[in-house]
Amino acid sequence: MPYIYDIVLNFNQEFYEFYEWKRDDLIYHIKKINLFFVDSKVYNEIFDNIVVFNNDFLLSIFNKCEFCTNHRICNIPYAFLLTDSYRVVALMLNKNGRIIKYSSLMLDEEEEILNLCHKYSLIKLDYRIVELRIKNEFQTREEKNIIKYIKRELEKDYEKKNINKLKYLYYEYFNKQNDNIDLIYQELLAELSKDINIRHYNLCNLIKLSYSGKNALNWQKGEFMLKYRTITEEVGLCFMI
Repeated sequence: MPYIYDIVLNFNQEFYEFYEWKRDDLIYHIKKINLFFVDSKVYNEIFDNIVVFNNDFLLSIFNKCEFCTNHRICNIPYAFLLTDSYRVVALMLNKNGRIIKYSSLMLDEEEEILNLCHKYSLIKLDYRIVELRIKNEFQTREEKNIIKYIKRELEKDYEKKNINKLKYLYYEYFNKQNDNIDLIYQELLAELSKDINIRHYNLCNLIKLSYSGKNALNWQKGEFMLKYRTITEEVGLCFMI
């Protein structure tokens, strides 16, 4: 099986294009990794679904992906590149053969690989589809992270029964009051499934501001007011996570 040498990968649970990579991401400087050339139907099945590869395939790629760190060569147990001569994706599997992480490639490195595809023959991969992979291709990485952050904070506040905080967040988001905490929680969560808009950004900033000592919201006394300026004036609309 062919190998590709000296590329960089950025594995995440979701697939991000290279222009969405961040400075603090864990970037792998790959020294060597297997490349598998498949037809577009197989590529789409693997990329669009949660799939599990069989044991023979796992054995064939075990520890063959090498990366360099601190002048040492280490291994990713199960990782490889997949291409259909139009696209390339890097996949990381767990020990059971299930895809757990994805990586795009830098444009120049992807182009180099695509130019090599004519040298290779199509290969048959043994895998089974477990379920459809849920993707939101209309949100950027930042927008996805904002939604995840809000959802995590709402769940935490609901579990800890931070009633005054949830009531305040609800009021700021909908511009109306509600004393039913269960409905507050359910309606706020439902908003996270909608297209992201300015109110999501404001809600995210409002939650972040609640952790600031200087600008903390007075949840304990149940006073629905900010000590200083409004959230948009204080921290702006955009907040990188």
